[in-house]
Amino acid sequence: MSIDTVLFDLDGTVADSLPLIKRTYKEVFQEMHIPWGDDEVMKYIGLPLRQIGGMMAGLGKEEEFFETYQRHYRKLHDQYLGVFPGTREMLTVLREKGFSLGLVTSKSRYGAEMTLSLIDLGPFFSVVVTVDDTELHKPHPDPVLLALEKLKKAPPEAIFVGDSPFDIGAGNRAGVTTIAVTWGMAVKEELLKYRPSFTVDTREELLHRIEELGR
Repeated sequence: MSIDTVLFDLDGTVADSLPLIKRTYKEVFQEMHIPWGDDEVMKYIGLPLRQIGGMMAGLGKEEEFFETYQRHYRKLHDQYLGVFPGTREMLTVLREKGFSLGLVTSKSRYGAEMTLSLIDLGPFFSVVVTVDDTELHKPHPDPVLLALEKLKKAPPEAIFVGDSPFDIGAGNRAGVTTIAVTWGMAVKEELLKYRPSFTVDTREELLHRIEELGR
């Protein structure tokens, strides 16, 4: 069974959103009087926001954390969000070669649509699975499996590309080929602990690896 499907994470993989996320968290922590510490919260990017809120603000404050984050995120979004150079060209080549493309993110549907609209990449993806679509979230395999179900594909036919341990964990558990990218939230040494099928450092290397796997 050949590989003809590529699923991508959004933040830190396709969208250059680390500056936006970090600035938003700092605003939230200041407003909610949470000590910033040593950037600990940045290690949890890729988990659902309410879950992070419980970890950082304390149990019972998840909804307040979520609402505060969303308010600051909307305010800062257009100023701090970008797209990694070469991403559009890579997606164009993959689509022209006949790959089915999907997106699997722990963002809300509203947040994902806002991001895709600004960076103008939405039309590339035939399916977008968000935190609103499953009860269990990355690193659980359900979001990846739901994307494959919607695309009518099986795990051996698919690759999942992500920048966090949660992405790699979800992909490995779903039985797909996993590719860790090193330009996002996690350092290469941390990603390797989760045993991705492959690790790449540039968009050009990622495209080449996908093309090789799809032959």
